[in-house]
Amino acid sequence: MERFETVTAVAAPIVARDVDTDQIFPSRFLSRPRADGNYGQYLLHDHRFDAQGRPRPDFVLSDERYRNARILVAGANYACGSARPGAVFAHVDFGIRAVIAECFGAVFPTVAFKYGILTAQLAPAQVAELLAQLLRSPGAQVSIDLPRQAVTAPDGQCFSFEIDPFAKRLLVEGLDPIGLTLGFRAEIERFEEKRRAALPWLA
Repeated sequence: MERFETVTAVAAPIVARDVDTDQIFPSRFLSRPRADGNYGQYLLHDHRFDAQGRPRPDFVLSDERYRNARILVAGANYACGSARPGAVFAHVDFGIRAVIAECFGAVFPTVAFKYGILTAQLAPAQVAELLAQLLRSPGAQVSIDLPRQAVTAPDGQCFSFEIDPFAKRLLVEGLDPIGLTLGFRAEIERFEEKRRAALPWLA
């Protein structure tokens, strides 16, 4: 997993509130296999495309200036609704490294960091200020310094955020839960050697 320390990138404003996981990753795509990062095409699919599959020109991610967006700035209650891994994978495969919002659905943040996505919660006034700046300057960049737990707006304003220390560690070190476990490989192997010696009939 790619380390997350400081990320400076184009930020796309998702102004709507209560964007649920079915909007992020529509349920009709749940049976499709994830291969070669292809879930990115489903991110916010029905906002991005019409019934004929044509891009909706009025949606932010259809704008050429946001094609390389790596940060989303959203309203309150982003990724609420049902728990589905596809909602996280769609962000990963699209290339999103961080989502900034007033608040999130209960499940999304607990899964997102395991796949390298930072969820940063800011005060409503701070999110409103970020959205206003991004709407005034399409294609503007936002910077996130995870070690300092700081978001820098396009105009230079700096906002701090809180994060679970365990999630921060995994993101900064670029570890998923399996990678974290493998860091204890030597201790695990020593334990297994002792177990086999003491209980050979279990080997």
